[in-house]
Amino acid sequence: MPDLTVTSSTCTPHSTVTIKGTGFPAKSQDIKVSFDGKDTGLSILTSELGSFTGDFTIPETMAGSHQFKATDENLFLGDLTANLQVGPTISLQPEHPEIGSEVTLTGCGFSARSTVAIKYDDIAVSNSPVTDDNGNFTEKFTVPESSTGNHVITATDRAGNVATYGLPLKGGLEGTAPSVPTPTSPVDERYGWFGSQPVIFTWTDCTDPSGITYTLEVDNSLRFFPLEPGMRKTGLTKPNCVMNLEPGTYYWRVKAVDGAGNESEWSLSPYPFQVGFFSGLYLAGGAVIFLIIFIFIIRAFFRRVREYYK
Repeated sequence: MPDLTVTSSTCTPHSTVTIKGTGFPAKSQDIKVSFDGKDTGLSILTSELGSFTGDFTIPETMAGSHQFKATDENLFLGDLTANLQVGPTISLQPEHPEIGSEVTLTGCGFSARSTVAIKYDDIAVSNSPVTDDNGNFTEKFTVPESSTGNHVITATDRAGNVATYGLPLKGGLEGTAPSVPTPTSPVDERYGWFGSQPVIFTWTDCTDPSGITYTLEVDNSLRFFPLEPGMRKTGLTKPNCVMNLEPGTYYWRVKAVDGAGNESEWSLSPYPFQVGFFSGLYLAGGAVIFLIIFIFIIRAFFRRVREYYK
């Protein structure tokens, strides 16, 4: 009995499958093979045992079940069929993107006229393109800021068809740490005499194609651990920062972080700086004591005046 099979039951558009036929007339050229009713263009010549093989590249078509059909007018058993399932696939140009660069994502094998959600890891990066009648789409987006390592682009249509694309490690996202910023101010300075004071921290600027942010830490010791609340500033976009500090002696350090998450070494200010002599609490206590003393002096003065006039 004749039979028709396909080497793979599942595939994606642009992939190649092998069609095998057995039990057909020997050395026959009358066999026609179609895919979804369209001629595949395969030139079929059966062997002396009535078998044949042929390679066929799956065209751009929507997701779902598709059918090969072999027809031989000399057979009275009817047409022979073989089914396969087509799923989605996506590709990226350029294949080795950089942080912040624009890329083009191409998808095929999705459901027809379906919106497609596109994510870079867990980040939505597009406005959900809509596929055409063959389940194809093309979408451009900008590679977001991310750390080095493996990253995955995922495309999902409304029917739940999913395709993924793994970004290459080499030649792709950068892994070089930015340059180390240099502290410029404050260096061995004193700010005010009483109470808390605003201190302006400045350092040299750094550049990177993926963008730069800075992390600043201020502490009363060189351990920088544990830090008091508010003594660590992250995500600074400019090479300066203003902090309001209570009286004391402080040390500070700064580092640069690029858009890919690469961090420079800490740059430590070479000298400590001082803020005031007395804190606001001491000033308030001193004011209360002064007021009490002042009241006692006034009361003593009036007492002596009364005694004088008696």
